[in-house]
Amino acid sequence: MQASDTTSVTTAAESVSAASRTPRLKVIDMVRGITILLVVVGHAGLTPVVLNDMFRDFRLPLFFIVSGYLFSASKYFDNFTALLRTRILTLVVPYLTAGFLCYLLWLILRTLEPTHNSGIAWYEPMQAIALGTYSGGLLLNIPIWFLTCLFVTQIIFCLSMRYLSGRPLLLQLAVMTGLSLSGYALSTIVFLPWNIDVALVAQLFVFIGYQLKQRQLLRKIRVFNLGTLVCIALFLTAAYFNSYVDMNNREYGNLFLFYTAGIAGSLLAIKMTQLLSTSRFFAATLTYIGQESLAILIFHYGIFILLLNFVERYVFGSYLSWFPTTVIAVAGSLLLSMVVKRVPGLGFVLGRTRKKAAENAARERLAMGKV
Repeated sequence: MQASDTTSVTTAAESVSAASRTPRLKVIDMVRGITILLVVVGHAGLTPVVLNDMFRDFRLPLFFIVSGYLFSASKYFDNFTALLRTRILTLVVPYLTAGFLCYLLWLILRTLEPTHNSGIAWYEPMQAIALGTYSGGLLLNIPIWFLTCLFVTQIIFCLSMRYLSGRPLLLQLAVMTGLSLSGYALSTIVFLPWNIDVALVAQLFVFIGYQLKQRQLLRKIRVFNLGTLVCIALFLTAAYFNSYVDMNNREYGNLFLFYTAGIAGSLLAIKMTQLLSTSRFFAATLTYIGQESLAILIFHYGIFILLLNFVERYVFGSYLSWFPTTVIAVAGSLLLSMVVKRVPGLGFVLGRTRKKAAENAARERLAMGKV
């Protein structure tokens, strides 16, 4: 092993060791695990529908809040090129790969059953992948629209906050709110490529997550207090009075109620996660699922739900309920992720860089007691 490799592994091991002693980082991984599970059960057709609609009110806002929490100002404010390079490798490359793999699977299924999506020309899904948005319903692997959106979201956030950093908090909040409102205004006119308008709408959520970390507020959040009751009241009221919410299709309803439900619901999810973190089983399971959230996002629908729907429709003539569909989609995604990680040269599918590989190796050695 070269000296540089040794250094990177050592550094990774130290960071992993530090992370293992930081409860709030465990909570964030668990939050990602809960959120990606909510995404899968939504795509699996969770019933009752009203429950699925309530989850829609906060599951994507929660993803954006987590993104803001994990954003590193010290790493990227003075090195925008590093952010661009890293996010291309970890978001854009997996997006393109997942889109193309799903497209190949779709072509195979259509060959097996000519009436399968026969109204869609063979080249139209590729056009949708290039556009990077689900608009029009031609993006076959629906969930990956979020990757292009998250890419643009972080670019806008970094470029904005690098100039707002150090300014009064109210000014920062005002600018982020203005960007979010501009995204909504744009979405009423046109759905922009790579979900630029949605990325603008999400800026307020990312800003809240960023402030949670900057002001170390996560450790101050308590599960049972007056704030919990306030969040429950705000979320239920906003979710009840607002109309159907779907950020993917730019359906926000009343903007005030949309942001209220998104923020209050996200805080409740974080509080619930802190409660679940006291259980070893839930902590380990949700942390693992959270760390594999990218693999689940890109595989669960574009591979497993697509295959299940085909088999159910053309072979069995009946459909599974949402629970077994969720189990199959999540378990299959985790197994496929393990395969991809172990095949040399396929790491790019999951956005794995050499540095990430070193960190993962250090984590595994730490877990085995060899570091």
